[in-house]
Amino acid sequence: MPSAKKLPSLARQAEEDPEILLRLVRSLRPENTNLREREGAFKALLPLAQAQPEWLLPHWNHLAGLLNSGKAFAKYPAVHLLAALVPADRARRFDRSFNAFFSLLEDDAISVAAHVARLAGPIARARPDLEPRITRRLLSLDLSHFEPGRRDLVKSYALEAFGTYFDRSTRQASILSFARAMSTSRSPRAARAARVFLKAHAQG
Repeated sequence: MPSAKKLPSLARQAEEDPEILLRLVRSLRPENTNLREREGAFKALLPLAQAQPEWLLPHWNHLAGLLNSGKAFAKYPAVHLLAALVPADRARRFDRSFNAFFSLLEDDAISVAAHVARLAGPIARARPDLEPRITRRLLSLDLSHFEPGRRDLVKSYALEAFGTYFDRSTRQASILSFARAMSTSRSPRAARAARVFLKAHAQG
């Protein structure tokens, strides 16, 4: 997590000038087709969300609205920024965004679905009260509409998430069964992730 002093130049400018911050947030809108501008905004906002979340929390509703934008290039930065803000979200705004966020586990863009699965880990650690719901969502990935190869790829990212809070979960047996079923996956990444997970967490 970057310190405020080590923020990228544009992020420091946004921290000092609310107008710059607002411009960066608005750059993520799906209507903006300028790839360079969107990527620049995301690269500035993510370290700011991690180091100085209080600056971005007032823009939560705008970011949460991107989850339903229908555009992968708008949803991708939104899930990362919202996940980064969750530890500082004392008002528990994420509770209202939970369903929209985790519905993206079924997103047609594999990059969005996979990163939602991965980001579930730090969210569960920041909000242990939500961990049972998060775990249920991840364990239900077998029911997703993806063909097996794509589904197992998303599940491999879910295993990364499980690994960050496995010691705290009350569903350890179910998670281990999830991992064992993946160990014979035709997806090399999924099978490898399962072996690594089981080596780290399976007893005996």
